[in-house]
Amino acid sequence: MSENWLISADSHVVEPVDLWAKALGDKWGDAVPREVGSWQGQEGRFYFTGLEAFKLGELVDGEGELQEKLFRATEDPAVRLQCNDEDGIWAEILNATSMLYSMRIENDDLARDCCAVFNDWLIEHCSHDRKRMLGTAMIYMRDVDWAIAELERTAKGGLVQAMINCDARPTWEPYRSPAYDPFWARAEEMEIPVVLHIITGNNRDPFTLHGEERATAARVSWGVLGEAAPVLSNEFIWGGVLDRFPGLKLVLSEFEVSWLIYWIFRAEQRQESLGPALGTTGPRRPIREYMANMFHGAVDDPYIDRALGIVDPKTILWGSDFPHPRCTFPNSHAVIRKAFGNLPDDVVADITFHNAARLYDIDLPDGGRTLAAA
Repeated sequence: MSENWLISADSHVVEPVDLWAKALGDKWGDAVPREVGSWQGQEGRFYFTGLEAFKLGELVDGEGELQEKLFRATEDPAVRLQCNDEDGIWAEILNATSMLYSMRIENDDLARDCCAVFNDWLIEHCSHDRKRMLGTAMIYMRDVDWAIAELERTAKGGLVQAMINCDARPTWEPYRSPAYDPFWARAEEMEIPVVLHIITGNNRDPFTLHGEERATAARVSWGVLGEAAPVLSNEFIWGGVLDRFPGLKLVLSEFEVSWLIYWIFRAEQRQESLGPALGTTGPRRPIREYMANMFHGAVDDPYIDRALGIVDPKTILWGSDFPHPRCTFPNSHAVIRKAFGNLPDDVVADITFHNAARLYDIDLPDGGRTLAAA
């Protein structure tokens, strides 16, 4: 048999620990995200996100030599590409790590500054090989005019999609508000996918729990892993965003796929029964028609086959989650065979290669998808 190149639509950089301290320290002082030597009375290497903190070693997979290799890969693009060659990854969509958490910063001006610094750094980082390293801009949505300007600036710099706060912050207008319409309109016009990713919304990530707080990690996980469902429903569908902007592309990243079976059931139930009982209106179209606007990120969801009746396989995007704790490196092909082995070969090819290539207009290798004889 032969192995084939893969494209990861959800990989991650790990930003330099002094990135924001160097760029913004004089302006913001100790409020900037940075490495700290203790947190909540515990000693160790913690990263202060601007609101919470995580342990630096916990967000990179493996131990010993493997973890050291992954850390080197996040620092040196050449090492990263070596890892990709080893694992059969042709190209990656590169998302943030620390900046995911810093989207929760409560100071809007600081959060915007952090986004701009990150975006500049990522543009430079991806310049090592723009065919194989494609970056995701971070867009803090408090100021719509700024968000549009940053969307345009980062697109000119080569970044291929825009990750926004997974949900509007509690003090903001909700995403269904017409106040955000100029941003959705510009993203639609530019054909830039808008990403909703775990961690960037209003639910806390369990890796920021420490000490006795860790006893609540299982409960907290359900919040952060399930945030897309209410946002998608209330803001983008019932809120009318996808009716006003039918060409808008949403990428639901790292939420997997099989949850959509239950979500569709409940959404249709609400549209047909509960909504009328509550006296609420909308949405304008059958729920399943809105699926055409959505792309769904999956790492190792073994139940995708059960969702294919409602999810177009050409909208599913595999990602390695490199280098995070459940990343598939260095065994991505084996993970894919185990998780997706019950799917037809052409569906697996779409999920792991062709869908991302189409969505992001990725330059493909000269030999096509085939990697090497195995």
